[in-house]
Amino acid sequence: MLSVVIADAGPLIALSRIDALDLLRELFGKILVTAAIRDEALPSSDYPGKARIAQAFDAGWLNCPSLPESTWQPLNPGLDAGERSTISAALQMPGCLLIIDDRAGRAEAKSQHLSIIGTASVIGLAKSQGLIPAARPLLEKLQPAGYFIHPNIIETVAKEVGE
Repeated sequence: MLSVVIADAGPLIALSRIDALDLLRELFGKILVTAAIRDEALPSSDYPGKARIAQAFDAGWLNCPSLPESTWQPLNPGLDAGERSTISAALQMPGCLLIIDDRAGRAEAKSQHLSIIGTASVIGLAKSQGLIPAARPLLEKLQPAGYFIHPNIIETVAKEVGE
């Protein structure tokens, strides 16, 4: 397991919607989020999967530590507050893994030389480590659950894990 794993809201919400949030705990142990991500993942309105995220916080494996203020500014001013906070947190923790799906956020993280993984790769990794029997069924649940994933990504991950 990696020492520090930080997640953006998108992957948390996507995995919670398909009842696969626990894969993060099984793969990485503890997951850190920023206050902005916690607020984004636990809004006042309800959505499918929100209770799973709340339970992960209650169980302590999804954690929101206090982080020092950072003066870092993204190259892309269009990043939302959650992505900015997540990348900023990752920059304060050398060697961490950032779980992020948003295209602009991923580009910014790469420009900062951060290690990243996305929701589809999390599912592929879970299959590779024997935590799930197959990746494709979970990947194919994402879009009907309201989470956009390009069919090419599904095919690439499925091929990588021998499906």
